Amino acid sequence: MKPSEFVRLIKKNGFALDHHGTRHDFYRNGDRLVMVERHTKDIKPKTLAKMMRDTGLK
Repeated sequence: MKPSEFVRLIKKNGFALDHHGTRHDFYRNGDRLVMVERHTKDIKPKTLAKMMRDTGLK
């Protein structure tokens, strides 16, 4: 999954951009915070699984 696809998915589930870092964007939904790297290559499977757990989508 590309980072842009992941951002679309979490935005549909109530996350909004919290702030920009140097290489990452941070999205927040209440007390949940997830960090998404800004690049065009696919997110590694283990990283994606952790991000999904952090957002509560899996």
